[in-house]
Amino acid sequence: MNLELPFSRDDSSHNDSVRDFARRAFAETADPEAYIPRDATESVISSLEAWAADDREGSTVAALVGPPGLGKTLLLRVFEARNERQSLYLPYAGLPPTELIDWVYGLLSRSPSAEFEREVLLGQPTRVLDPLFALAPSSDEPFFLLIDDADSMPEETLRVMIDELPRKRSTLRILMAMNEDAKASRLLAGFDSLRPHTVRLQRPMSEGETGDYLLGRLSWAGAPGVELGRLDSAQTRRIFALSAGVPQMVHRIAYSFFADDRGTVPGDLDAKQRRENWMGRPFEDDPLELDP
Repeated sequence: MNLELPFSRDDSSHNDSVRDFARRAFAETADPEAYIPRDATESVISSLEAWAADDREGSTVAALVGPPGLGKTLLLRVFEARNERQSLYLPYAGLPPTELIDWVYGLLSRSPSAEFEREVLLGQPTRVLDPLFALAPSSDEPFFLLIDDADSMPEETLRVMIDELPRKRSTLRILMAMNEDAKASRLLAGFDSLRPHTVRLQRPMSEGETGDYLLGRLSWAGAPGVELGRLDSAQTRRIFALSAGVPQMVHRIAYSFFADDRGTVPGDLDAKQRRENWMGRPFEDDPLELDP
């Protein structure tokens, strides 16, 4: 069946509409509704859910570790949405412990106990994390604090957590996301006495997963069928090869493809393909070795 456009390709309102859905489809969002499952990410979530259901040694702290651009932030929000226990997401951890506690309570529209606030004013809090433990609904229902960019955590905050978090059956559970680098390694080493549950997200998407991801994000954004039809196997292969299957790069390249009136990848990327075609090189590069 041939799909005919109800308007000219030169119609400016159509071009604006295409840019709107492309912007929505490929924006950097942490909305769990935008999540497109794949084997690697579902494995991560399953591992975190198993950790959340446990209360033995090693259940107090978990770490989601991986290179930038693979979607760690989104997975934190997906875990938060699926987790039936009370939880709160923080976009970073770069605060001293008492300021971190004030931030948590502010986000929850609550206040720490008057006694704790008095101790802070006097510079004499006995147990700094007590207000966070107090957020647990009960001794059998822990409160989950989800911390993104956790490698921004200052030494003072790390030290308090190490000193005050129990090794098991904790009513305060910490889930951290961090890049796989030297800073993250040092942070995890600091938590070593708590035997943190570590989950790694390292594998980018395959070509097939990239195609599913593109169609899933376009459908989520409400793209019309005629635009979905522009995404054929050749275009998917090009986007995959140029992005190395890294979702963050897929977003940038796919947005350019759909927002461009010509329906092509950006000029410099298109030139790259022409050079490679001229050289007779098939798209067989190892995605991990491509320089985005």
